[in-house]
Amino acid sequence: MELGGINVRVKILENEFELANHLSAIEQLFMTIEEKLKDTGYAFTSLTIDGVKIETDYILYLSQRINDIQEIVVGVKSFRSLLAEMMASADGYLERARPEVEKLSSEFYQGPTEESWRRFTQLLEGLQWLLETVTAVDCFHPGDQSRRWGEDFEDKITLLQGALQNSDHVLLGDLLQYEISPLFSALEEEIKELLKTEGLTDDLN
Repeated sequence: MELGGINVRVKILENEFELANHLSAIEQLFMTIEEKLKDTGYAFTSLTIDGVKIETDYILYLSQRINDIQEIVVGVKSFRSLLAEMMASADGYLERARPEVEKLSSEFYQGPTEESWRRFTQLLEGLQWLLETVTAVDCFHPGDQSRRWGEDFEDKITLLQGALQNSDHVLLGDLLQYEISPLFSALEEEIKELLKTEGLTDDLN
């Protein structure tokens, strides 16, 4: 990416290289990032383009400013740091969600309102997100326990979806109280233990 005869400088970890000023260089940029990060334990997280940090729509931003860009700094984080952040977010979510699950269970026993259904939809979305989190935990901390979490979440989501399709309010209340709430409590305890025993809390700083 050339401006006035000067190629764009790209910095990643301890490496620095230059790219020419044309659209094809964008593809080359991401290929080079992938190559430089391979087997380093780091993941690509952002681009800082002439001092502006970009975390989404990289190609659009780059293509619109291709003639003016002078410097790109590639942001990275260690896989451990990313996992620690994900687990800390899940821990916070579980702490907030557990009392909501208990409340929602009571509402389904009594007869759900429109607000109940809205919060139930949010809960299903939260379960899908937690499934992604425990899958990541499994990759970092393989073992029977972490694999069981993934299976548990898939099973519970399937049960909830089945009860939802049958409009079985009592079953939904039962599932929330006797399946989801204990699952959330157990997972929260497991995450806190992993953060502590694996020293992942240090990676949040």
